[in-house]
Amino acid sequence: IVDIGSDGSVDVKLDSTNGTKRIPLNEVRPRVVRNDGSTCPDNTCLDHLNDATILENLNQRHQQDEIYTYTASVLLAVNPYKEIEGLYGKEQCARYRGKHLGSLPPHPYAIADTAYRALLREGRNQGLLISGESGAGKTETAKKVMQYLSFASGASSDLASNIQDRVLQAQPILESFGNAVTMRNSNSSRFGKYNRVFFDEQGTLLDAGITTYLLESSRVVVHGDRERTYHCFYEMLRGLDDERLKEL
Repeated sequence: IVDIGSDGSVDVKLDSTNGTKRIPLNEVRPRVVRNDGSTCPDNTCLDHLNDATILENLNQRHQQDEIYTYTASVLLAVNPYKEIEGLYGKEQCARYRGKHLGSLPPHPYAIADTAYRALLREGRNQGLLISGESGAGKTETAKKVMQYLSFASGASSDLASNIQDRVLQAQPILESFGNAVTMRNSNSSRFGKYNRVFFDEQGTLLDAGITTYLLESSRVVVHGDRERTYHCFYEMLRGLDDERLKEL
């Protein structure tokens, strides 16, 4: 804060331009300046916990390819829109297996492992809610959770591997009939999806199922500018020969 006005506003210094800007005092948030590039893997560890410091922490971690951040037991993800080498795979699955939440860097594997161990310990159903705006990475996160659960339950067995493959192979079909191009995402899911994974008492993966709901049916006939209807229609136009198209 550079100056305090008599009208309840303040002049603040901008880091980006080295200039100043007058804003209402109630929009000012306290923060701790970190010049060493360090960030907090858990937002609850911030010295000042408010909307501005949380966004700043997420932004700085995203710039360092640390796309996951905890807020207590909630995992926040910021889509990097690129591949980050070594972030996923069997080696990382083995690293997170059996570890307490927070003992390793934030990761979907840690959340999935916590739910899996609670399932075996308490014998009660567990649920993971994956939410976010279009393009946030919900579908990809669900795939990573399924990948870890298959690994933790002994996916080396032919049965578990086959179940995992069937669930993952169903994704392109669901995306064809339920995904579309939007302003924010070229492969946006326009429906809800409820994945169920079944285990026996020993924690071995037995079966899985996918239930879809709330399809945005209006997109079949109308959609916004620079957006599209569902992929299947374009795939049909591209894949069918002229004779089949004339029959439609």
